[in-house]
Amino acid sequence: MTLQVRSIRLHDFRSYHDAELSEFGSLVVFTGPNAAGKTNLVEAIQLLTALDSFRNPKTDQLIAWGSEGASLFAQVEGNNRKIDVGLLLDSRGRHYRLNGKQRPRTELQGTLYAVIFTPDDLQLVKGSPDARRSAIDALGVQVSRNYLSVKRDYDKLIRQKNRLLKDEVTPSYLASVNEVLVKVGAQLFLYRLRILRGLRAAFPSRHAAITGSADAATIEYFPSYDREVPMTDEAIRALEGDRDQVESLLTAAIERRAQEETARRMSLVGPHRDKPAFYLNGRPAADFASQGQQRSMAIAYKLSEMQLIEDTTHVKPILLLDDVMSELDATRRATLTRYVHEAAQTFITTTNLDYFTPELLETAQVIHLPM
Repeated sequence: MTLQVRSIRLHDFRSYHDAELSEFGSLVVFTGPNAAGKTNLVEAIQLLTALDSFRNPKTDQLIAWGSEGASLFAQVEGNNRKIDVGLLLDSRGRHYRLNGKQRPRTELQGTLYAVIFTPDDLQLVKGSPDARRSAIDALGVQVSRNYLSVKRDYDKLIRQKNRLLKDEVTPSYLASVNEVLVKVGAQLFLYRLRILRGLRAAFPSRHAAITGSADAATIEYFPSYDREVPMTDEAIRALEGDRDQVESLLTAAIERRAQEETARRMSLVGPHRDKPAFYLNGRPAADFASQGQQRSMAIAYKLSEMQLIEDTTHVKPILLLDDVMSELDATRRATLTRYVHEAAQTFITTTNLDYFTPELLETAQVIHLPM
């Protein structure tokens, strides 16, 4: 099943007070000077497809200055279907629409999927573990209806526990919080393992295809209960169906590090402290890979996200490339553009059309945005 965004309509969304763009094809290039609103368009499309934004904004940040609310609408077509997706923003939050009727976010999930690649993602290999955890979770939220609610519950529990550790509450009270934390944390960990397994399966071949090298590229995962040893494929498969064992591992680790948590006044065990890492030829890529190698791995990771979504949902995702070409050399730009047609539809932003071959531009709908 392949659905594509045919048009978008924005009202008081960021820099757009009233805008409508239509007749989108399979490949769309937004071009224009800096501050022309290119990234805002990509963000709007992501909000209406993946139902989230890579900028992680508060709702009021999405509303044009001086306005009380904003609206975004997209018409989606494919497979003899037409769907209208909408998002209204106001002081009460975000309100989704499906074919003109208000619907909970979960009902829109699975209508469209999207993978976004921004310049910040080029730091994914050498950046913080938190950025890599967030990338895995953002992917999980798209392909699992329950992932978001579990992640939100877990984050709330971690904030509560950290407050209690700072307040130096009684051990019995802290133990009751840990009991709930372990159960919710185990569920989040299991969800994350399923995503990790799919990414690990796709990543080496994607890396080999784009680099043409025999280098062994892998995604390793160091769980909080044992951050010295990465998980093997066998360990991942064994734990995926054994929630009791995961809870036991987390409980034992919390008990083992209880004094350290009390001294440091922060929670040190759970999925929020897991460490995903990229490795190249058995060594940490953040420390030993060149910048070019790290960027190739970041591209391979994004392509792995696309493959996981299609393998999991049997739907090709939309690909959003926000000004990433300006950060890549000619070879890696050519590598990435080879894959745009693997997506259901691709939207690209750029200040410079010279980054693209004439052949690609001939097949694209190029939209020039004024300052």
